[in-house]
Amino acid sequence: MNKTIFDTAQQAVEKIAQEFKMYSEQAQPVHISLSGGSTPKLLFKTLAQSPYNTEINWKNLHFWWGDERMVEPTDPESNYGEVQALLFDHIDIPAENIHRVLGEKEVQGELIRFEQEITDCVPNQEFDWVILGMGIDGHTASLFPNQTDFDDERLATIAEHPETKQLRISKTAQLIEKAKRITYLVTGQSKAVIINQIFANDPKAQSYPAARIKASNGNTEWYLDKEASELL
Repeated sequence: MNKTIFDTAQQAVEKIAQEFKMYSEQAQPVHISLSGGSTPKLLFKTLAQSPYNTEINWKNLHFWWGDERMVEPTDPESNYGEVQALLFDHIDIPAENIHRVLGEKEVQGELIRFEQEITDCVPNQEFDWVILGMGIDGHTASLFPNQTDFDDERLATIAEHPETKQLRISKTAQLIEKAKRITYLVTGQSKAVIINQIFANDPKAQSYPAARIKASNGNTEWYLDKEASELL
């Protein structure tokens, strides 16, 4: 697995921000799947500032989410709401480029609608870039250990948080693996043990969706800060 270790989380998100600019200069629309969590907050704040807020051709970028909680977009737990407040409210991006899961809707109906939107908008259902985080239990998106069907051929699935029982809609492992590029953005000392297990091919890591989900025909890479990689 390819990994790049940065001194700080800020350096990691700066690298991703620079790549957003490169993607935005392509001739065709680019479909990017975002992640929730603490490190992406840093990314969104960085993108909302100069020079990225004005130099990126936002009209060429289409944004999706790896997962979303079934809550109102104004709820503090909404992944979309977080990006709206930290980034979208500060840049010039067409509304039609934002493809959110409607967390306020009934979950079964929204699952069907979301899958149809992916089918209609994303060529061959192959995302150009999927940015993922990783929880301290090894989950990614809302694909949790011992709950994930890695053979699910649907585009999205209804997931339940193992502790809170909160409902979410998540991209499936198979859809994520169709992406042209997958980047795991993982920072912080709390992730160091699991990162070490993944890169050491520890048998325990086979239960972690983040260890198993990789691009089938594209590139998979890990962007780590020093704290997350300290045991490597």
